[in-house]
Amino acid sequence: MDAVRHILPDPRQYHPQASLTNRLIHHAQSALDAPDAGERDMWRQALVGAIGEMLQRGELLSISVALAMVPTQACYQQVWDALRQAVEETGGARALVFAMPLVLVAGSREQTTLPGAVADVDGLNALLRSHGVFSADGDAALSGVLLHPDSLIGLDAAKLYRMSRQGADARAELPAQPAPITVKEDGVFLRYLIGVAIQRDGEEPPLRLGGSVGAWGMPLMKFLGEQLKTDGVTLFPIARPPLPAMQALVAGNFARFEVALQVFASSQIRRLRELDKEPVAIVSAHDNGELHFTVSAGGDERNWEGFVWPLASLDNVKLIEENFRELMNECHVRDVHVLPELQPESRDGVPLFFTADDL
Repeated sequence: MDAVRHILPDPRQYHPQASLTNRLIHHAQSALDAPDAGERDMWRQALVGAIGEMLQRGELLSISVALAMVPTQACYQQVWDALRQAVEETGGARALVFAMPLVLVAGSREQTTLPGAVADVDGLNALLRSHGVFSADGDAALSGVLLHPDSLIGLDAAKLYRMSRQGADARAELPAQPAPITVKEDGVFLRYLIGVAIQRDGEEPPLRLGGSVGAWGMPLMKFLGEQLKTDGVTLFPIARPPLPAMQALVAGNFARFEVALQVFASSQIRRLRELDKEPVAIVSAHDNGELHFTVSAGGDERNWEGFVWPLASLDNVKLIEENFRELMNECHVRDVHVLPELQPESRDGVPLFFTADDL
């Protein structure tokens, strides 16, 4: 690996001159600039309160404008965290709409469609309860339908705010449109299992949210593999811990690209080594908000491959760089380059990817 560690630039577009007359941006920036913890907490609570009032009135546009006009990612994080807090925290009993991201690595020689739902829903929930993901006597369950990310996006903050205050009736509003996966050759797909947990006033949630995948990871992978088993398809279902719906959407998107990058890199590195060539890994940031990765070999213009990571608003560029370096280390790739300057999206009308010979 390189002795010098360059920091990959963040290619996303922000608005440094954004007007602080926007109420939400003003509160968020004031929290970031606060001289002490007390004042910082005051501004954060003011931000949560302002967003809560907007959600009560169904005013999503004002929130969306603030998120679109933030001057920095740190400011975006402040507004988004406040939005999440306003949605998820009711101050009493609540219906917690949660989701479990599933990254499905699948391959098939012939075009094949996987099931769009888990048939044994009771078995799914019993497995999670037996491993302590759901509490033994708590009211928490997944629906078993495999949801496309767009279905989860459709549960906007205003809907989630309303559902969280509906108790068990929130289950009737869960999206239920299955999204079967069509596989041709190899692919990495993202789906969500969604559910509702009823949290009683003053008690802990009846499920374990976030953290890392524990002892339940392998049994769940085996269970889902059996439930989604399809002739001619090689399938590796990778579950991430359940999270409140807004957080699950972010975590699932990141996990999908993280796994896809791992699959891309390991396959391309293996291919080059089978050709008796030494792989060179390069990552660059581009002004359309994308990161471009390549694995190539010097003197070989043909056998290179590229991977694109379109950055979401909450993706952490530094973490992506660190994870990529660690992945290359695990794959014993010694020649790794992180380009420190922002690059154009394309050159002569062709998407720009850097290979070993460009260096």
